[in-house]
Amino acid sequence: MFGKSTLTNKLLNRQIANQGEISKKNKMGKNTTTEVTLYELDKNTYLLDTPGFQNMDIYEIESKDLENYFIEFKSCIKNCEFVGCTHIKEKNCGIKLAVSEGKIQKERYENYIKIYNELKDKEEHKW
Repeated sequence: MFGKSTLTNKLLNRQIANQGEISKKNKMGKNTTTEVTLYELDKNTYLLDTPGFQNMDIYEIESKDLENYFIEFKSCIKNCEFVGCTHIKEKNCGIKLAVSEGKIQKERYENYIKIYNELKDKEEHKW
């Protein structure tokens, strides 16, 4: 199991500063990276090494807009029968069709459903 800095070292084939260490107590990574570092891998290709974080919230996104964050959905949305398709319950959905045809990875679609349901639940229980 590698942390972000260890993986960065391996990708860059060199040792960089701020590489994390493994806690002996629970074998979990210990966040020791203290600064953000940008590495240029190639022209227009960069790797960003950042301090770790425990969780990430994306609740500023509305469930109805989530499809816009899955770039591979863009070309398939036009095949949805209904405007405002959630891509979950509808029968004639371009996204579900693309998943069944292997054009969109099943795991990505499952992640979409999970995030969508979390956002929807948060919206419904906002107050």
